[in-house]
Amino acid sequence: METCWISILTAILLLLMRQADGKMTCREIQLPRDCEALCSTSRSGVVSCELRVAVILPADPSFDIALPKVLPVLDLAVYDARARGLLPHWLNLKFLPQDDHCDAMYAQITAIDSYSDCVHLFLGPACDYCVAVVGRVVKFVGAPLITTGGFTFDFTGKKTECKDEYFMTTRVGSLAFRDIAYFFIAIMNHYKWHKIHLVYATNGQSQVAGRHTCQLMMKSMVEFVKKEPNFTFGTFDIETTTPQDYPEALKGHVGNSYGNSFNTTMKGDLYQKLAIFSDIPEVVGSSSGDLFCNR
Repeated sequence: METCWISILTAILLLLMRQADGKMTCREIQLPRDCEALCSTSRSGVVSCELRVAVILPADPSFDIALPKVLPVLDLAVYDARARGLLPHWLNLKFLPQDDHCDAMYAQITAIDSYSDCVHLFLGPACDYCVAVVGRVVKFVGAPLITTGGFTFDFTGKKTECKDEYFMTTRVGSLAFRDIAYFFIAIMNHYKWHKIHLVYATNGQSQVAGRHTCQLMMKSMVEFVKKEPNFTFGTFDIETTTPQDYPEALKGHVGNSYGNSFNTTMKGDLYQKLAIFSDIPEVVGSSSGDLFCNR
């Protein structure tokens, strides 16, 4: 993990050096802010250089990506980067942690506060709704955003021009919900299946990307599945019914119409309850707790 952050920090340096001659923002009228200079000279003539980095993540360690877990990794990354000579000795890195509570409203406030602190870079957020609000702002303040979040298909589009919604936002993760959709489409095509039913709990797996994680995953899935001309699909949010009604609900949603295959993002214990009532077919599990089922 440290190696990943070392690569990120090196890319940051190159980006900032490239922009040293002129600040890059999408504003038509640039607002001069001397505090954003990378280096400054004191009255005694001493030159000091500091890179200020806002780290916007939830402070709650129950989230997979949280401040208590990430800040020590960043310190290790800086230490290792200096040992390898990737960071110059004259540059000091200052991390400014901000708790976004995995909530879009707080994320927006922390972005404004970080801008007031004259940060050069945003790391995070990780929760998708938070990435959305901060990602739309950074192109106007001229500080790039690097995140391991942003799983929905909206964040995987083109981001090379100011007119692009998430310009100056960079995802460093190698996997997004789009890739999971491609994976399932490839399986469906391989076995010549043409029907898929998406069973999910809207707020399942919230520790990964915050509120509506599973709903956002299914939204991305539908975005790509509906482009397949021969596919028939349906959806079922189990949060719209009660456990007592699972048998009848599954008969209607997964029964004869979608008996070939279905995908679920339900946790294992909930899936087992459903399986007992409805004779769900063979289960193929994953280490993450997701379950993919087929006949």
